[in-house]
Amino acid sequence: MVLRLLDGIHVVLRVLLSAVFCVLLAAVVVQVVSRLTLPRPPVWTEELSRFALLFSAAVGAGLSLRTGDLVNVDVVTSALPERARRGLEAVVMVAMLVFCAALIEPSWDFTDIGSLQDSPALGWNMFWVHASMLLAPVTLGLACVERLLRILAGVR
Repeated sequence: MVLRLLDGIHVVLRVLLSAVFCVLLAAVVVQVVSRLTLPRPPVWTEELSRFALLFSAAVGAGLSLRTGDLVNVDVVTSALPERARRGLEAVVMVAMLVFCAALIEPSWDFTDIGSLQDSPALGWNMFWVHASMLLAPVTLGLACVERLLRILAGVR
């Protein structure tokens, strides 16, 4: 039940990541084309691409952990027997989960500070941009919970 809920959340995150990449791609294309063709290219494209990169990292971190695409040094773990490897992986997931939980409050504080300013080019309230720093430990934490539940259930 919980794993199905997490699967659904990850589908939403994949759609969100796809949308963020589309925004990033569009902003960069507009930026490159306008620099080549216009005497004064728009300044908002650079700001939008930076914001999109922040959100792609925040959303992508949890998805990458879930799929095993994060950089991983597995020299020690691959040499362990299956049971020991799973045990070590569970310990690592718990440690990462504790770390993510510890980041929630300072991430919220940082996000809240953003409400006091607007971005210079787009005029967006920076609360929404700073929210990417809150989203990162949340998505990573969700992936840790899922991985831990799968380890405990003996499911890969």
